[in-house]
Amino acid sequence: MGLKTALLSVLGFVALTNASVIHPRTSKPAHAQYYNKKTSPYYVPSTGIPEVSFDVGESYAGQIPVDLKKTGSKDPKFFYWFFPTVNPAGKDDVVIWFNGGPGCSSLEGLTQENGPFSWKYGTYKPVPNAWSWHKLANVIWVEYPIGTGFSTGHVTAKNNTETAAQFVEWWKNLVDTFGLQGKKLYVTGESYAGVYVPYVGAAMLDKKDKTYYNVKGALYYDPVMPYADKLHLDHAAFPGFFRHWESVFAIPDKNKKILDNDNEKCGLDKYREAHLTYPPPPTPWKPVQVKGCDITGHFEEINTVINPCFNVYHVQDTCPVLWDILGFPSVQYTPPGATLFFNIPGVRKAIHAPAAPKEWASCSGPVFVGDDDRYDPAEHEKKFQTLVEKTNNVMIGSGMADYIITSNTTALAVQGLKWNGKQGFQTAPSAEFVVPVINNTEKNVENWAGGSVQGSVHSERGFTLATVKTSGHMVPQYAPPAAFRQLEHILGRVKSLTDPEPFSVNISTSFSWPY
Repeated sequence: MGLKTALLSVLGFVALTNASVIHPRTSKPAHAQYYNKKTSPYYVPSTGIPEVSFDVGESYAGQIPVDLKKTGSKDPKFFYWFFPTVNPAGKDDVVIWFNGGPGCSSLEGLTQENGPFSWKYGTYKPVPNAWSWHKLANVIWVEYPIGTGFSTGHVTAKNNTETAAQFVEWWKNLVDTFGLQGKKLYVTGESYAGVYVPYVGAAMLDKKDKTYYNVKGALYYDPVMPYADKLHLDHAAFPGFFRHWESVFAIPDKNKKILDNDNEKCGLDKYREAHLTYPPPPTPWKPVQVKGCDITGHFEEINTVINPCFNVYHVQDTCPVLWDILGFPSVQYTPPGATLFFNIPGVRKAIHAPAAPKEWASCSGPVFVGDDDRYDPAEHEKKFQTLVEKTNNVMIGSGMADYIITSNTTALAVQGLKWNGKQGFQTAPSAEFVVPVINNTEKNVENWAGGSVQGSVHSERGFTLATVKTSGHMVPQYAPPAAFRQLEHILGRVKSLTDPEPFSVNISTSFSWPY
């Protein structure tokens, strides 16, 4: 499975031109923390977002140029949406969120994962999100890199080092705009953000400038990991994944024999058993044998007949395909006459979106010159090392119902990495990841969620790996309390991920302190 096919699919490229049209308010909104002459052009009316029938609170959105002296239609500008927190404990914390792709919009994360309003597949309308991350910290969702969503301009980056450098330059402009100097930064994301987060985090840390780049930790989900694609670790992880979800897949015995033959012929289970050990065998590792036994390709061919609506991001899903207001469930489907949320003219006006692209898409591009990221797994590992060793506060979460990057693919990749003087985990994960039990009542049906034991968790030398049993690829979407708890831990609000101590804030749909 190629690097890009192991991630969120990239939709068609739309030319990216024209700067955003910004209409500043003429009076200060009530209870606004960041509203001033400099930020007023970006203010989003808290009750003025079409389709959203409730007050989302203070927020700011729009484009800021990478170079403030270059503001033409072809000059690069990142689009962001910033929700300040009213939580006193989080006033000095800033969380940056990236989605994956490469080229997939972080507005998907805001709208369906960890933002203040949630409009998930097949639901009637947006609802307040009791698990919004801005209840814990200031959160900024950024469409990254240039070429993604409303982040427009000529694409010049040839690799992830260059996109990170571009972001770091832009980040200083955003900090100066909102007066965020000295804030503690936490870099977060999912999927291909497994590349973005270490590269951006390391680039910030390398600046040695705590005024603008005071990185204190990172949290990212179901990520692209160094060497995982090069070594074909997804193939070695697949047989165990298939056995775990076998009853869900419902594949006939005659077809299972094809998968069994692939496993036996190329020694896939044997590879996993030899490498997913504690401590692990020293690197470099030989790649998994895949020639003549394409087990994932055979599975997809068989499974698509059994379940044509198979969702690679959440394997429990079946037909029918649900309408997604962002146009991107696993099967891309937009009913005739429907308009994607971020193509509604009133929405675009409210968030100061640019005139182009005329058609926003969840995933777009290219975001690298020649549509090639020139990925370097060794460099990726070095960025990971920098991030872990300079913060000692990095966590990866892995949804066990994710097919596109399975939990054991991630676990195998971790065992092949070095950080803080050793390779991989030295002892096997055994602790239970515990989330406080949620009070689900008739009054909060739209935010019902599970608690108790949600997976496993293990930490060594400043790095934590956690699994979430029922979650798919997007953990904040499929298991919001689990992701909320993990963010609490990274921010230092709770001491343990194995103890059911209460959440650090009241869990409700109120955005007014104390929630």
